[in-house]
Amino acid sequence: MLTVDTETTGIHFHLGATTFAIGAYDGNKFKHQTVDVDPYTRSRKGSFRSSVRKCVTSTDLLVCHNLGFDIRALVEAGVYDPEEPRYASFWENKIDTTELAHLWCSVDDLALDKLTEKYLGRGYAEDDELIKVVNKCRSLVRQLKLGWSIADDKCQHPAVIASTRKRNRSDFWLPKAVLYGVKSALRSSLAPRELASVLIRYLKADCVNTHELAQMYFGLLTERHGDDLERLLSINRDISHVTYKMQQDGVHVNERALSEAIESCEHWISRLHQKSLELSGLDKVTNHTLVGLLYDDWNLEPVAYTEKKSPKTDAASLLALRDQVTEDKRKFKFLGVELSYRKYLKKLQYLNTYRTNKARSILHPNLNKTGTSTTRCSSSDPNIQQVSKAGNPYEEDAPDIARYLRYSPSLRSCFGPEKGRWWLDCDYSQLQLRIFAFVTQEQEMMDAFDRGWDAHDYVARRVFDVKDSEKPTSAQRRIAKNVNFGFIFGAAPKRIEQTAGIPGLWDTVLRLFPNAHDFIEQTKQTIKARGYVETIGGYPLELRDQINVWTGRLEKAAHAGVNYIVQGAEGVIVKRAMKLCDDYFVSEYPEGRIVLQCHDELVFSMPERFPKKHCWAICELMEQAASDYGIKAPVDPELCTSRWDKAVLIRRDK
Repeated sequence: MLTVDTETTGIHFHLGATTFAIGAYDGNKFKHQTVDVDPYTRSRKGSFRSSVRKCVTSTDLLVCHNLGFDIRALVEAGVYDPEEPRYASFWENKIDTTELAHLWCSVDDLALDKLTEKYLGRGYAEDDELIKVVNKCRSLVRQLKLGWSIADDKCQHPAVIASTRKRNRSDFWLPKAVLYGVKSALRSSLAPRELASVLIRYLKADCVNTHELAQMYFGLLTERHGDDLERLLSINRDISHVTYKMQQDGVHVNERALSEAIESCEHWISRLHQKSLELSGLDKVTNHTLVGLLYDDWNLEPVAYTEKKSPKTDAASLLALRDQVTEDKRKFKFLGVELSYRKYLKKLQYLNTYRTNKARSILHPNLNKTGTSTTRCSSSDPNIQQVSKAGNPYEEDAPDIARYLRYSPSLRSCFGPEKGRWWLDCDYSQLQLRIFAFVTQEQEMMDAFDRGWDAHDYVARRVFDVKDSEKPTSAQRRIAKNVNFGFIFGAAPKRIEQTAGIPGLWDTVLRLFPNAHDFIEQTKQTIKARGYVETIGGYPLELRDQINVWTGRLEKAAHAGVNYIVQGAEGVIVKRAMKLCDDYFVSEYPEGRIVLQCHDELVFSMPERFPKKHCWAICELMEQAASDYGIKAPVDPELCTSRWDKAVLIRRDK
């Protein structure tokens, strides 16, 4: 077993980040190579020796912490050809310790220093030491006005501008550059030996800690899962080549639509901010001034408090406070305007993360297979998981806010296929609710799905006794939706009744869905007994600890158990679908590829006017991924020829 770690000048290789150090440890010997970095351009000066490739390819098992990133770094360094990781066979002898760690305890902080401290019982002095030296180097470079491209707010290097991590961690190349590029008389506080060795000590520590963690996890997981370990690990490993291709190929951005969306948000932010000041009489709306206005000047009753016992001013609290001021039009309008302002501000923050290198108009978001405490993927740099189909959240409950937000641009308007391509967007139909019906064995709900019923429509009919010849009202459907997701997300019965405005609603629901209630209670007892649940397929998911407000004791968040089971099964199914669909493209239609994954939705890039048979084949494979776990889950395909928000449903009967 060989553990490998890389050091880079950033996380965005497509924007010019480069690899400058590679370390390897086999349990006995540590080897490394570093290459100088040009301090003015942040580019690598020279190449890595061919022996590096021989080292990493001669081992029977290669282990990295955040394997996907290290492989991309090795590709950038020329150790691997960019095409090699696009094949599933490339990943067969490679293991990611974050995936081992997630399988052992899914709620652990997967950062290497956190795992080292928790399981190896030691701190990370090498990391602290390197950060301290790098910060001194950064200060010296600024003081001497050398014009070096250090990773701070003044740096114009694209990879630095786009970085979301702590900037000083992108300057680990600085100690060596200062050693050879700054006269000793000017760096009196920095010892030559320290500058020369501090990075190597850190690199070695990363490799050694990764090696010891991998050995520990293999032992623990083999004891826990036995012969089933390989199958559980394959859930994530089987899509390593898929996520690599998605990262490398990227997502096309419609620059014109993005500019229009940003301009629209900026217009409404300015307009609503001015209106907020006028209605409140404040010179500046901040959390402090808002607390004073709402709870001191207006004498409103706080609906929730922060950990520091201060009244909350978050969106949920502002929305609830409107019930206290319905008679006062100015106060009521102010709260609505402030909520609208915040929505536009949040959307602008998302839009700004979609800015790209305009020469290519391509984003390369990172898809993290172990980025959640369930099995679902997360996305970062930017977070594409946020680009959902969600409509106006205030449409039914707050029409005045909804009117302001009708001008809010869709995040999906900024994405779409490049010239000569179309997107095929395939979305599971109410996958979480179908999983919930299956795991709780609510037969009537499963039968209703089989008959083509919508879950919210079905529950509304049961709760309100709506005849088959009639349709539930929008209010009835909204209440049914709250009931459905209240089941899944563990909402308290009182909370559901308050939201619906119907006392006794929970008792009605329990009579209608006794299996679901029994399953929820059994799940809570299971969590109290062993601390974790298992998804369909047996993937264990730990529950986070929380303080019980009644007993004051630290307990597992048992109310979230059903949610973990449902979302965990969703993640496993979607990953299975990604593998099946990629296999299909490799063998049957190389012109297609997976471009996006957004919760239970997969988006495929296809040539213009592609044969429709490929659409049905993809849908069938996604449905097969669910049926492999016993879930009947239809897939709704949509075709996007320009902007993602303009996708149209493809009817299977045509």
